[in-house]
Amino acid sequence: MPFARSLFKSLFIISFSLSVLHISHALDVPLPQTAASAGNVVYGNFLGISFELSFLDKYFGTDEANTPQPFLNYLSNLEELLSAIPLRLRIGGNSMDSSIFNENQTQFSTFADPNANPNDQPVNYGPLVFKVMKAASNRLGGVEYLIGLSLRNPSDPMIPQLAAAAQSILGDVLDAYLLGNEPDLYAVHGQRPGLVNYTVDNYISDYNEAFKQLRQSSIGDIVALNKIAGPTICCAWDLATVLQQNWLETFKQQLKYISLQHYPYNNCGVGSPLPDLSYYINHNNVVELVQWNIHGVNLAIQVGKSVIMSEFSTISCGGYPTVSDTFGAALWSIDYAMRMATVGYSAAYLHTRERGVSYNPFNYPGDGVDGWTTQPTYYSYFPILQGLQSHNGSRVVDLGLSDSSAAGYGIYDKETSELYRMILVNFQDGNGPVDFVIPATGGSRAGGGKNATVKFLTATSIHEVSDISWSGQTWKGVLDGKPIASGRDADLTQADISASYTLKIPSPGLAVVRFEKPLPSGEPSGGGHANSSPTSSNSSGNTNPTGRTSKSSSGGNNGKSSVLLVGAPIIAALGTVFVGALF
Repeated sequence: MPFARSLFKSLFIISFSLSVLHISHALDVPLPQTAASAGNVVYGNFLGISFELSFLDKYFGTDEANTPQPFLNYLSNLEELLSAIPLRLRIGGNSMDSSIFNENQTQFSTFADPNANPNDQPVNYGPLVFKVMKAASNRLGGVEYLIGLSLRNPSDPMIPQLAAAAQSILGDVLDAYLLGNEPDLYAVHGQRPGLVNYTVDNYISDYNEAFKQLRQSSIGDIVALNKIAGPTICCAWDLATVLQQNWLETFKQQLKYISLQHYPYNNCGVGSPLPDLSYYINHNNVVELVQWNIHGVNLAIQVGKSVIMSEFSTISCGGYPTVSDTFGAALWSIDYAMRMATVGYSAAYLHTRERGVSYNPFNYPGDGVDGWTTQPTYYSYFPILQGLQSHNGSRVVDLGLSDSSAAGYGIYDKETSELYRMILVNFQDGNGPVDFVIPATGGSRAGGGKNATVKFLTATSIHEVSDISWSGQTWKGVLDGKPIASGRDADLTQADISASYTLKIPSPGLAVVRFEKPLPSGEPSGGGHANSSPTSSNSSGNTNPTGRTSKSSSGGNNGKSSVLLVGAPIIAALGTVFVGALF
């Protein structure tokens, strides 16, 4: 009898444990009939890549004919999803502000200070940088660039020299100049030694001086091109204050973008408080984060200026391992970018630095690795570029799911107001799939919702660093930037979502729901360049909308509804192990 009681108790524990392991939460997905008619309009190239100048040679190469093919493959995988609109790339960072441009230098770049701060490593560089960038754009067939201009010395003749060289060489693929990088930190970083405090008034004076220089470039008035962006603040200043302190009124005509940069945490100094991954897998934290400087964002939009986030990632100054290099960080990047699209941003750029930085989307060869390797945030691009594919532009709505461990976005066509995409995110880790219940009503679905395609982004764990699958493909173990079959989580096709539909999303994971209808000629179906490479040369003109014209719902409340699902195969397997051990 003692043995029987012990056996019964053990079996009860096993049964209870198995049940807990396979709980599946059910989440209702509320769908507005349409997005707000005056809502922010975004385009398929919303999410771009930001590169730190000091290591640009490692990515682009050092001459026009030899850009590394794996790097081109990485970009081509993304560019393919954009059809006729360009992929957004930004060249900048602290090093763009501190580096020296020499119009007579023939080398691509050389490091200027071997003892420089690792987070601000200046280089000497010349026009070859822009020639290599233009060659890469030609080979890819569609790239546009944001270029940094230093404001550390606003009277420096280097400013108009750099601007003129960039415009002359890049031409139409030069989107805008970011004048100054994080000027709100100039005083803290010792860039204004003669001032106790560097104020907005000082900044406006510097902007005026830089404009005087730019009006007298060797190719004429750079300011008249109306390609300037700013203030590119990150931390210490309030955007609304800058805009209302006569900066916007003074420079409004010449400003193409209002630019910001922001990270939720920093790893810039000893003792900096750092979060664990749990912060990044809670949608409520994204809702709160996007409120940073929202008043200024709204003021900019009211006067017709597009707002861009020219640099962001999980943690500044290189990120932090176990957080920034995880699948959880990839899902967070998607959630944050999509939430920015709902509140007024026109574009956002994930930052990239030297090899080994934990938030990089990919790494060039080195440290004993003879090839290019892929990191989790590279996967962040595909759901967004795929989700925002449209010839008309899109309005994005946060669906306000009732559980903060999930997020949902409805994507509506700007012209037809049809719901044509959804992005659904499941931050749960290993608790079985989550049922996302899509209602029969709400949202006029493209094609009536009868022929939907679902693509999945999944990983084995929220902490996973390499075993990640997008649309049945993975970059795990590849060294050339070309995806291979993952062997799991293939697309669902011809799904009928015209009525109530339950979509099971793995934990953790994400789904892009595409409501199909006959596509206009020229719109891509999506996917990666598994068997092709961008080697032919062609020009890339900006002939289509790219999100440059600008025109909130909140997240969940932690309430959960769940159903109990027990997977029979796993029960059988675990039952054999535990019961065998008992006997």
